[in-house]
Amino acid sequence: MKRALVLLTEQYADWELSYVAAELSMSHSFKIDTVSLEEPTVTSIGQIKTIIDYTIEQISEPYDALIVIGGNNWPSIESEQLVQLIKSSLDKGIVVGAICGAVDFLARNSLLSGFKHTGNDLNTWTTDNNFKQYTNSIDFVNEDSVIDKNLVTANGSSAVDFAFNVIQALGLLDEREAEKNKYFYKSGYVAYKLKYGEIG
Repeated sequence: MKRALVLLTEQYADWELSYVAAELSMSHSFKIDTVSLEEPTVTSIGQIKTIIDYTIEQISEPYDALIVIGGNNWPSIESEQLVQLIKSSLDKGIVVGAICGAVDFLARNSLLSGFKHTGNDLNTWTTDNNFKQYTNSIDFVNEDSVIDKNLVTANGSSAVDFAFNVIQALGLLDEREAEKNKYFYKSGYVAYKLKYGEIG
């Protein structure tokens, strides 16, 4: 059984977690462990209380994916441990997924260097002094979610695209099947049936 670490902060965006967690679980090949920076429990924006499996300092290898979920508190989060965890994962070829405010954290800490990527607001990254370490705006792609090598990024409106790009990056679906599944969740069953026929 493979292992996915899902990092959640206080005031995390629960809708950004829902699709990717469900798809990983339904693949029957991944165990999900929740991780926080230091809290034993975190509460989402939607007031969902989550008991955390490990704090960041308790993480042990091996793991096969690191998924970092967005939320309201990312502008104030500073964590060298998290920077090193993400950098180490990227360097080792482990799939890293970051969405919404989590991508802002990567940008602030020069963790997007060498990767095509997307995010919420390129203008902020290139004008705000908090993002001085972000130096590769040439690699920004104006899409909802982007896969490049072992990094998946997405803006905050794109939980479905993010989920299936993570699944595709992990090799659980090919690109065509990922696109079909994204279409189902974004367009609905009726539209899917008209385009692709019956499910199953």
